[in-house]
Amino acid sequence: MKIQRLNMDNTWFIEFAGLRMLIDPWLFGQEVDFFSWFNTQWHRTAPVPLAEVPDFDLVLITQKYPDHFHQETLKKLQPKLVVGPQSIENQLNKILPDSNILSFNKGIHDIHKKGIHIHHLPSARKIDPIYDALVIENGEQSIFLASHGFTSIDQWQSAFNEYPPVHVMLSPFDHYQLPFFLGGTVAPGIEGLRKLAKSLNPTHIIATHDEDKHAKGLVSKFAKITKAPNYDKLQSFPELKNKILPFTNYKALEI
Repeated sequence: MKIQRLNMDNTWFIEFAGLRMLIDPWLFGQEVDFFSWFNTQWHRTAPVPLAEVPDFDLVLITQKYPDHFHQETLKKLQPKLVVGPQSIENQLNKILPDSNILSFNKGIHDIHKKGIHIHHLPSARKIDPIYDALVIENGEQSIFLASHGFTSIDQWQSAFNEYPPVHVMLSPFDHYQLPFFLGGTVAPGIEGLRKLAKSLNPTHIIATHDEDKHAKGLVSKFAKITKAPNYDKLQSFPELKNKILPFTNYKALEI
């Protein structure tokens, strides 16, 4: 398995069992949620240039929000195949009319491509499904991807008994809290990470979606972010010990 970080937030290139996936590409410009006065964010560290993005077979969009579903980046990349939430299917068809779009929702959980199975795990959060997760597996090992953490692990525990062992788990380490009227908990922090790691027992754990971005607007005024402890402190937790892979640059890694 080959993994490369492409921005310091949630954009990844993963080559797994011959399938090359680009995850949540946001490689330039801003994220604007609804209105600029409500939430505008942009990268503090420049992402990988578009010209240096590795060749890929598909783009995987994990969430409907523009830091995951960044339309301007997708227009530049012009992917042939996109897998993403059904809630953005119409928008994808509009901006990428020549692309093949495969959608998942609460009723469509499994997508198969080139021997890889992508399983969508809906969370219990119905109005704003940021806690949804994805399992990507080839029958021998799997990748668990939860870009906002996953609080429904107990609900899906029986399913995990059927999936191959988790080789890589990607989940945020920081705790990100908003008032309830703006969405409440956005990322559950270390306690959520530890529970997830204890249940899944992954070989490797990678922090994602924790970039300290520039931000302005209403959301940034209310956001309370608690950064994860340093690496040495994280090693003191048995669920995390000797599992964390720090991706602090854009160098590709074979694991």
